[in-house]
Amino acid sequence: MKYIHYDNSMILTGDAIADAVLDYAAVLGANGRTDTVAIPAVADDGSVTRTTVLIGPASELTLTAAPDDELEPEDHGFVRHLRDAAGRAGDLRPIDADGGNRFRGADGPAGVDDADAPFTDRS
Repeated sequence: MKYIHYDNSMILTGDAIADAVLDYAAVLGANGRTDTVAIPAVADDGSVTRTTVLIGPASELTLTAAPDDELEPEDHGFVRHLRDAAGRAGDLRPIDADGGNRFRGADGPAGVDDADAPFTDRS
């Protein structure tokens, strides 16, 4: 589980979801674009909800670890949706100084093969 820190609020969500939001924000920033995203999140009472945020070049998002929970939201379709939207956001890509893979978790249980998807190989 991770917290997305956004505009003085904390959004509790699953690891892959939080990482995908940050990945998408980086691509949007590189291309000078904005978008609204309804993030699958965990409400204070433990119920699953969605928190809608505006992200783009001026967004200042940070992620921090949250206590693990066996009910951690996993939404592989959401991660695939952000990955696909990032592919349409423009040709410019973030610098990727950390060398990791973007949009991990997009190849979830639905069996979608990410081999030909953008952002899976940053070599």
